[in-house]
Amino acid sequence: MSTDTLPQPIQARLAEAYRELPEAMRRVADALMSDPLLGALWGIESMANRSEVSVGTVVRFAKRLGYSGFSDFRNALRGACHARSGDSDLELMKSPTDVYGTLAEVVRRDGEHLDRLIQMVDQPTLESATRMLVKAHHRVILGRGVSHVMSLIMGFYFTQAGLPCIAAIPSDFSNQVANLGPEDLLVVLSFAPYSRETVDAAIFAKESGIPVLAFSDRADSPLKPHSDILIPVPSEDLLFSCSITSFAALAHAFAIVLAAQDHTGTLRRLKAADKVAQPLFVNHWLPMQPGAFNVGPAQKP
Repeated sequence: MSTDTLPQPIQARLAEAYRELPEAMRRVADALMSDPLLGALWGIESMANRSEVSVGTVVRFAKRLGYSGFSDFRNALRGACHARSGDSDLELMKSPTDVYGTLAEVVRRDGEHLDRLIQMVDQPTLESATRMLVKAHHRVILGRGVSHVMSLIMGFYFTQAGLPCIAAIPSDFSNQVANLGPEDLLVVLSFAPYSRETVDAAIFAKESGIPVLAFSDRADSPLKPHSDILIPVPSEDLLFSCSITSFAALAHAFAIVLAAQDHTGTLRRLKAADKVAQPLFVNHWLPMQPGAFNVGPAQKP
């Protein structure tokens, strides 16, 4: 590695290497990404045990990422841990009240999320999820907080694509899930900190034989044991909350593929929806005269 360039952060190395990692090394990466703060404290045996691989695999994994050995690798983990647990990113920013500068930082981070998303997902999993969505008789999407916002976005996209969905009301999860059956699909969304109600709904659905498709921020999230498919979506934002950018891109991609499977039907539905909605729209941005908006075809007296 060149001495006159900064070493690449361990998070970036993981993201770049993830797709090409052998299965055993990918388990090490999953264990680290699921709990990066504790990962910095693990010894080589502990890391191997938690990843269910051999010590030799951990050493090879460290070298695969460009480190000289496990000690060098763990030092990088500790450095990343210290950077994250020390001053917050907002405090480190020179002018957090500068909207333009902050916007640039948000865009940069969301770009990294999108790059990581491409590295973390794989085609067979996405194709299996698509088949689950198409096959389902009814689809209910649920999440709390920002995950509820995501459920509304996904529900809108999927309905536009010809797969009607219900974005569940957080206060009524139990009734909405209880009405599903084995021919339906429950889509659950939860990001750290995870919603107890969302996890409980997934548990109930799984125990009742209802297929469960999950979206979360890490491969071993609490939703993992209770879902048929879990798709990890990187999403941390400057407020240590959850950015919707990468999730919206993923939902949009699903919708495009779903719509393409019934191109003629999609066009027919869009034209019908436009015809129904046309009277609701204003034809002109400004009124012809004060107080007179043209809201549709002129009516004959």
